[in-house]
Amino acid sequence: MTTSSAAPSAAPTPAPARPQVPTSLRGLVLALAGLLVVLVALPIVMSLDREGTAASLLRDDPSLGSGELEVGVDVVLAYTWTLHVVYGAAAAWLVAKTLRGRRWARIALTVLMVGATINSLDSAASGPEYYWAVILGDVIHVVVVVLLWLPRSAREFFAAHRVRKDAVGRRGRASAP
Repeated sequence: MTTSSAAPSAAPTPAPARPQVPTSLRGLVLALAGLLVVLVALPIVMSLDREGTAASLLRDDPSLGSGELEVGVDVVLAYTWTLHVVYGAAAAWLVAKTLRGRRWARIALTVLMVGATINSLDSAASGPEYYWAVILGDVIHVVVVVLLWLPRSAREFFAAHRVRKDAVGRRGRASAP
């Protein structure tokens, strides 16, 4: 009979389970869907109603000639489509990262919503024909920020991810030589 003189190795501590996404944060998916509808609807309406878009430009600068006005409408439409596609993609990506418990994404999504609300003042100043998009968009921005920060379940979700990350980090350092 042989006996081993080596001490038994300690089994590694398993990582804490990933916290479940609370219902309050699942509401971000619905809010994002609503936001994407608004972000696509506005440039579609502006593209279909070129005269309304032109009237908005003329309110800002009545001295525009017909050629300048046509170019102005094209530039405004290109700008609006580009801005809305980039903003929608950034919002979708940040929502996905937020639902994985990334605290930096929660902060970045909040900054994006606040920035978009401030930027919406430009749309509101362009004329009353854009108020529907401004109001709907801003309501959704506020809903997103409230869902990110106000419910206790959301705060606990991000706190649990912080604890999980700390535990995984300690475990990784403890097993290093």
